[in-house]
Amino acid sequence: MPRERNTRRAGLWVAAVMAAGMALPGFAAPDSHGQQQRQAVLRLAEAVAADEAARFGARALMAEAGFALPPAADVTPIGAPTGAAISTGSFDLRIALGRLAQAFGHEDNSAVLAAQAGRGPQVRMIESGSLGLADLAALMGEDAVPGTGGLELRAPLIIRHGAELRIGPGERLDLSRNHGAFVLNFGRLVLEGAVLRGVGGESPDNAEFAPFVTTTGAGTLHVRDAEIADLGFGSTVKYSGLSVIRGALDRPAAGSFIANSKIARIKRISVQAAEGLVIDGNRIEDAGSAALVILHSRDTRVTANLLAGRSVTNAIRVLDGSSGTVLAGNAILEGDRVGILIKNAPDRTRVEGNIVWARDGSGIKLDRARCARVSGNYVIGNRQKGIEVRHSLAAHLDGNILVSNKSAGIWVSGQPAGAVTRIEDNVLDANGAGVATATAEAILLEGNDFTRQFPRFLAGDLGRQARYIASDITGRAPIALDAAGLVRIADLPSHCGQEG
Repeated sequence: MPRERNTRRAGLWVAAVMAAGMALPGFAAPDSHGQQQRQAVLRLAEAVAADEAARFGARALMAEAGFALPPAADVTPIGAPTGAAISTGSFDLRIALGRLAQAFGHEDNSAVLAAQAGRGPQVRMIESGSLGLADLAALMGEDAVPGTGGLELRAPLIIRHGAELRIGPGERLDLSRNHGAFVLNFGRLVLEGAVLRGVGGESPDNAEFAPFVTTTGAGTLHVRDAEIADLGFGSTVKYSGLSVIRGALDRPAAGSFIANSKIARIKRISVQAAEGLVIDGNRIEDAGSAALVILHSRDTRVTANLLAGRSVTNAIRVLDGSSGTVLAGNAILEGDRVGILIKNAPDRTRVEGNIVWARDGSGIKLDRARCARVSGNYVIGNRQKGIEVRHSLAAHLDGNILVSNKSAGIWVSGQPAGAVTRIEDNVLDANGAGVATATAEAILLEGNDFTRQFPRFLAGDLGRQARYIASDITGRAPIALDAAGLVRIADLPSHCGQEG
C-alpha cells in the first residue's frame, strides 16, 4: 500500500512538472532553446569528424552549423621591402640562444645545440633583403634538398632584424627533425598560402628535439591561408612549435597574425609579452599540449578558430598578467580538462560567443581574473561544470547557453571579500544543478531562464535559497543572494564599472 501511494504521488508530480513546461531532472526537453543549440553543436562536431582531410576552414564549418561569427580579421601581409639588397652570412647559434635565455630561461637550449650533431655552432642567417624559397635554396647549399613542390631544410636558419623570408602560394618548406632544423625569426617571416612542416625521424643526437618556428625580438610573423604541422618540443614558450615571444623592451614595427590556416600536431602556439596579435579563422587539431597559451600579453584577439582532435589539457590558456584579451566565436570540441582557462589575468578579459562542448573537465574557468566578462557562449555537455568562477573580482556572466553539463551550469567559489558576481540572461537547461556556490560572497541574478533546470535550481551554500528562483523562474526581477539569504542590491559594492 505505501508503494502504491508513493507511485501515485510520483505520477502526480511528473504530471505537474510536464504541465508547467519544465524539464524533468535528468531529462532534457528536446524542443527547448538550449537543446536546439546542443543539436547545432552536435552537427558541427559531426561535420568536423567527417572532414578528415580538413578540406573546409574553421569559419565555413561553424557558419554551416548556424553559428554567428565575429567579422573576419583585416589581415594582409605587408609587401616585400624594396631597394634592400639581399645579404646573407653566418651567425653563432650559441649567441642567438643566449639572447632567448636572457628573457625566457635556459631550459631546452642544450637539446637544440645537441641536435646540431657535428655541424658546429655556426648557422646560416639572412642579414638583409627579402628572400623567397629559391633564394633560400641557394643560401643553404647542401643543407637544403629540393623536393617535389618544396624544399627540405637540413640546418637551422636565423632571420635577422630588417630581413625577410617569404614563402608563397603552393610552396612548401620542410624542416628536418633528424638534422636539427628550425627557423628563428628576428625579422619578418611571411607564409602566404604556403606549407611549413616538420619532417623526418628523431635526431640521432637528441631524441627530444623537434623543429620549431619562433618569432622574437622585434620580429613579425604573417601567416595566412597556410598549412603548418608537426612542430615543437619541450615545456617552454621558446620551442613550443609556433611562437611569438618578446622581451620587455621589444617593439616590432608591425603587428603579427595567424589567419585562415590549418595547424596540426604542433606542441602549441605560444604568445608571450606580445601586443595586438591576431589569431583568426584557423583550424587547429591534435595539439601536443594546450593548443594556445597567452602570457603577459596585451590586446590579443583570438576569433573564429576551431580547436578539435586530440587535446590532453586545456585548449586555450590566458595567463599571468595578460590584459585586454578577446576570445570570440571559437569552437572547442572535446578534449581533457577545462576548455578555456583564464588565470591570473588582471583586467577585462572577454570570452564571447564561443562553443565549448564535451570536455572531460569544465567548459570555461576564471581563476583570479579581474573584471572578466563571459558572454553569449554555448557551454554544452561537459563532464564537470559549465562555467567556473574562482577567486575572481567582478566577474560578469551573461547570455550564455548552459546545457547538459554534468555538474553545475555555473559554479562560483572562493570569492574575495566584497566580490559581486553578476549572472544575467543565461539559459540553464538540464545541468547537474543550475547555479552552485561555495563561499561565493554576493551573487546578483537577473533574467536567467531556469525553466528547463527544474528542480535543481541552486546548490551548495545557496541551495536553501532555491525558493527565490522557483517563485520567478525566468528572473524578471533582479535578486541578490549570499549564503545567508537576500542581499540589498543597493548595498552591493561596484567594481570595474559595474553598477551595484
